Amino acid sequence: MTTKKLTLALAATAAIGALAVGGAVAFAAAPGTATGTTTQATQAATGDAKIMLECLAANEVGNRGAWRPGARLNTDATHGFLVIRTDKNAAVCVVENDHGTGLMGGVIDNHDYGKLTAQRPFDYLTSMNYPNQSVHFGISTSDVTGVSLVGPDGKSAAATVKDGTFAVLAKAGENSNEPTTNHIRATLANGQTVDGPFRG
Repeated sequence: MTTKKLTLALAATAAIGALAVGGAVAFAAAPGTATGTTTQATQAATGDAKIMLECLAANEVGNRGAWRPGARLNTDATHGFLVIRTDKNAAVCVVENDHGTGLMGGVIDNHDYGKLTAQRPFDYLTSMNYPNQSVHFGISTSDVTGVSLVGPDGKSAAATVKDGTFAVLAKAGENSNEPTTNHIRATLANGQTVDGPFRG
């Protein structure tokens, strides 16, 4: 009788132990935090996609799967910018030594894709003005295949264009105290060009 009770007790203990181990394994297999998931996604990504995820993580931007990399512009061997976008908004990722360090000014929501029209298929996003040069960023409709920024002196600079985003290095800054400093000439897929102020 004592042996039977001892056997039943050991069997119950073994079953509880197995359940506990199974539970521990189940908990260990589940992603611990959003940070852990983001780290795994960032490690799996390469190139501009990795840089984009690093920037989004640095600014704690949600819904990271909705974002995709666009135009990239390097200012020198170790510094540059990557424009990233969703179907609605865009942002500018700061790049240092092929790593995304964060978003310049966060997600830009006052210039969004919903405001683009056939008459104005591009829009200003933001600028980084340096003493001797500036980098300007913008968004465009999907049928814009080329963008040139025309400065106040009439000289134009070709932009890097990708997936409805563009970035251009130019001599003239975009002066917020003026209605607009630079103008844009956008080339559409059908060959037509559309001109207008950079900030409309």
